[in-house]
Amino acid sequence: MTARTLTLLVLGAAALTACSQPAPRPPQPVGVPATVAPADRFVAAIESEGCVLTSSNVGAVLLRSNLTQAELPALTTQLEAQGRIEPSTDNSIRVLSDNCI
Repeated sequence: MTARTLTLLVLGAAALTACSQPAPRPPQPVGVPATVAPADRFVAAIESEGCVLTSSNVGAVLLRSNLTQAELPALTTQLEAQGRIEPSTDNSIRVLSDNCI
């Protein structure tokens, strides 16, 4: 083996070693864990979106709270009866909690 071939083999091995980094960690869930009650997940998700549920952030709130659009009517009725949310005149819903005054 010549010195040139040996050098290329060493450089090639070093390059392959640099490319073989450990695999990145899988994405971690964000938001409130699914073990929390749906109403509490929903309120926490609205709080994280600025304490108001609007047509522009409803998708983010549903994703963050792990809920479907079909679950919203029952949840909003329940939370309004408990005094935890209030509808606004501009078609939004405001959370009434310690975090949202």
